[in-house]
Amino acid sequence: MIKFAVRIHGVNFLIQEPEDKRSKLMGFYVNALLEADSSEQAKIEAVEMVRTSRIKTTVTNSPADPPQMIVDEITELEDWPEGRSRPLSGFVFYDDPQGGWRKEQSTPMSS
Repeated sequence: MIKFAVRIHGVNFLIQEPEDKRSKLMGFYVNALLEADSSEQAKIEAVEMVRTSRIKTTVTNSPADPPQMIVDEITELEDWPEGRSRPLSGFVFYDDPQGGWRKEQSTPMSS
Protein backbone atom coordinates (compact mmCIF):
# COMPACT_ATOMS: atom_id res chain seq x y z
CA MET A 1 0.00 0.00 0.00
CA ILE A 2 1.09 3.55 -0.77
CA LYS A 3 0.74 6.46 1.65
CA PHE A 4 -1.16 9.50 0.29
CA ALA A 5 -2.13 12.99 1.38
CA VAL A 6 -5.33 14.11 -0.35
CA ARG A 7 -6.44 17.75 -0.01
CA ILE A 8 -10.19 18.19 -0.36
CA HIS A 9 -12.01 21.48 -0.90
CA GLY A 10 -15.60 21.37 0.32
CA VAL A 11 -17.98 24.00 -1.09
CA ASN A 12 -21.66 24.92 -0.83
CA PHE A 13 -22.00 23.43 2.64
CA LEU A 14 -24.97 24.87 4.53
CA ILE A 15 -23.79 24.23 8.07
CA GLN A 16 -25.79 24.71 11.24
CA GLU A 17 -23.67 25.21 14.32
CA PRO A 18 -25.09 23.88 17.61
CA GLU A 19 -25.50 27.33 19.19
CA ASP A 20 -27.08 28.91 16.08
CA LYS A 21 -30.58 28.31 14.68
CA ARG A 22 -29.67 29.42 11.14
CA SER A 23 -27.46 27.59 8.66
CA LYS A 24 -24.51 29.40 7.13
CA LEU A 25 -22.99 28.86 3.67
CA MET A 26 -19.47 27.58 4.31
CA GLY A 27 -16.54 26.05 2.52
CA PHE A 28 -13.61 24.11 3.96
CA TYR A 29 -10.29 22.49 3.27
CA VAL A 30 -9.18 19.24 4.88
CA ASN A 31 -6.30 16.81 4.37
CA ALA A 32 -6.94 13.09 4.34
CA LEU A 33 -3.93 10.92 5.14
CA LEU A 34 -4.47 7.33 4.06
CA GLU A 35 -3.02 4.24 2.44
CA ALA A 36 -4.33 2.98 -0.90
CA ASP A 37 -3.22 0.96 -3.91
CA SER A 38 -3.41 3.94 -6.32
CA SER A 39 -4.00 7.69 -6.39
CA GLU A 40 -7.47 7.10 -7.87
CA GLN A 41 -8.37 4.78 -4.99
CA ALA A 42 -6.95 7.33 -2.51
CA LYS A 43 -9.20 10.02 -4.02
CA ILE A 44 -12.31 7.84 -3.69
CA GLU A 45 -11.50 6.80 -0.11
CA ALA A 46 -10.65 10.36 0.99
CA VAL A 47 -13.96 11.74 -0.29
CA GLU A 48 -15.81 8.89 1.43
CA MET A 49 -14.00 9.67 4.71
CA VAL A 50 -15.31 13.23 4.62
CA ARG A 51 -18.81 12.08 3.60
CA THR A 52 -19.01 9.85 6.66
CA SER A 53 -17.26 12.21 9.10
CA ARG A 54 -19.08 14.13 11.81
CA ILE A 55 -19.55 17.07 9.41
CA LYS A 56 -22.43 15.10 7.89
CA THR A 57 -24.60 15.76 10.96
CA THR A 58 -24.28 19.56 10.58
CA VAL A 59 -25.08 19.84 6.85
CA THR A 60 -28.58 21.16 6.05
CA ASN A 61 -28.51 21.43 2.24
CA SER A 62 -31.58 20.41 0.29
CA PRO A 63 -31.24 17.59 -2.26
CA ALA A 64 -31.71 20.18 -5.03
CA ASP A 65 -28.57 22.09 -3.92
CA PRO A 66 -26.11 19.51 -2.52
CA PRO A 67 -22.71 20.34 -1.07
CA GLN A 68 -19.73 19.55 -3.29
CA MET A 69 -16.21 18.23 -2.74
CA ILE A 70 -13.28 18.94 -5.03
CA VAL A 71 -10.03 16.99 -4.76
CA ASP A 72 -7.42 19.75 -5.04
CA GLU A 73 -4.28 17.70 -4.71
CA ILE A 74 -3.05 14.14 -4.23
CA THR A 75 0.50 13.62 -3.03
CA GLU A 76 2.33 10.35 -2.54
CA LEU A 77 4.17 10.27 0.80
CA GLU A 78 7.21 8.35 1.99
CA ASP A 79 6.18 8.73 5.64
CA TRP A 80 3.35 10.31 7.64
CA PRO A 81 3.87 13.99 8.44
CA GLU A 82 4.58 14.70 12.11
CA GLY A 83 2.07 16.67 14.13
CA ARG A 84 -0.96 15.83 11.99
CA SER A 85 -3.82 13.60 12.99
CA ARG A 86 -4.96 10.78 10.74
CA PRO A 87 -6.98 10.04 8.77
CA LEU A 88 -8.48 13.56 8.57
CA SER A 89 -6.20 16.40 9.53
CA GLY A 90 -7.92 19.59 10.64
CA PHE A 91 -10.93 21.04 8.86
CA VAL A 92 -10.35 24.71 7.99
CA PHE A 93 -13.70 26.48 7.42
CA TYR A 94 -14.45 29.80 5.72
CA ASP A 95 -17.58 31.80 4.91
CA ASP A 96 -18.59 31.26 1.28
CA PRO A 97 -21.00 34.10 0.38
CA GLN A 98 -19.74 34.50 -3.21
CA GLY A 99 -19.81 30.90 -4.41
CA GLY A 100 -17.16 31.54 -7.13
CA TRP A 101 -16.13 27.89 -6.79
CA ARG A 102 -19.30 26.83 -8.66
CA LYS A 103 -17.33 26.97 -11.93
CA GLU A 104 -14.93 24.24 -10.72
CA GLN A 105 -15.51 20.55 -11.38
CA SER A 106 -16.74 18.86 -8.24
CA THR A 107 -18.12 15.69 -6.68
CA PRO A 108 -21.54 15.75 -4.94
CA MET A 109 -21.51 15.08 -1.19
CA SER A 110 -24.29 12.51 -1.37
CA SER A 111 -24.06 9.56 -3.72
